[in-house]
Amino acid sequence: MAITLEQILIDANATLDLEASLPTGDELTLRTNYANQAVRDAVVTGQLSEMTQEYVIASSTLATIPLPANFYEFKHDPMVLDSVGNWHPYPEIGPEEKYDYSSGDRYCYVMGNPREGYNAIFNNLISNATLSIILSRFPTGMATLSDKCELSDPTYVVRSIESYVLYSRGDERFPTAKSEKERQLKNMMGRDMKTAGGQVHTTKSNFRNPLR
Repeated sequence: MAITLEQILIDANATLDLEASLPTGDELTLRTNYANQAVRDAVVTGQLSEMTQEYVIASSTLATIPLPANFYEFKHDPMVLDSVGNWHPYPEIGPEEKYDYSSGDRYCYVMGNPREGYNAIFNNLISNATLSIILSRFPTGMATLSDKCELSDPTYVVRSIESYVLYSRGDERFPTAKSEKERQLKNMMGRDMKTAGGQVHTTKSNFRNPLR
């Protein structure tokens, strides 16, 4: 069940201040920031199914494809569906590796930065076809109290807020809170690695975009 930012903050406040109520003033602003920071931290730690998005566009002769503003990294090599129904992979490589390939090879690489955005550059892209990119995205963020957490386990966000606040206070309970936060994240990642049948996903090692 999706949990709102308001409930997350109340749950954290119950532990931190022994009061099941919403923080106010600067504490509300600070802990809201902590909540969003926790979600971002989880996303950059591992590929979460909640952050998986398919980006589908019609390919042309253009070799440069602008990626969505919330792009983080490819979760799978881009695939192109040609006019007769066959899929063709375009493995992701590092930009500097393109000199090791010929003009007829099919591959792609990512260029850009968070400020200006990212582009996927394709070599020998099939025209008049459909391009499908399975990517990991950045979270939308929780701007209002009614916004819902995008993670499958909002308790991780609660534990993270507790950890951040205790650290800022220099509280001796911080190491315990940090360990609990990390345990919660590990459990969430472990559940995400399993398929519907209980098998474990195996993800091939791809080039990770160093420019993000």
